[in-house]
Amino acid sequence: MTAKTVDFRTCPCGSKRAYEDERDAIKALGKAQAKRSKIADRRGSGRGVHYENRTYECDWGMYHLTSQSRARHLEVAA
Repeated sequence: MTAKTVDFRTCPCGSKRAYEDERDAIKALGKAQAKRSKIADRRGSGRGVHYENRTYECDWGMYHLTSQSRARHLEVAA
């Protein structure tokens, strides 16, 4: 079975991965969370595993994944 990937682009804002619409970003978020859960299950602990937990739209109109809370992201962006 082959894993289906979600198409991503590079964004002028400097983020590594950008998704053109919110639906693709949410799909990529689910795939990333599943991958991290599998890693944590293999290790026996989730300690040290980086979890993305939400999407956001940048000033360029592209969507990105982040592990930061909404409050933290807005604080850093300001």
